[in-house]
Amino acid sequence: MTQKLPPQARRLRTIIVTVPIMAATAYVLYERLVLGKPQRTLPREAPQPLSTTNELLPESSHAGSERWSKGE
Repeated sequence: MTQKLPPQARRLRTIIVTVPIMAATAYVLYERLVLGKPQRTLPREAPQPLSTTNELLPESSHAGSERWSKGE
């Protein structure tokens, strides 16, 4: 098992983890707010229309579909 860290070591670990995150966030905000760099966005594709099940099946499998749709 790992040993429990003393309070001073926990504070130091917190500083080591949070300072790089804060610095990167501050730099990105500085670029956007002061330098006017646009916000990065993900490219989006146009949504594809939903297909029906019959469009996905080969033509040969459509032959028996009338029999099942009549309730036989």
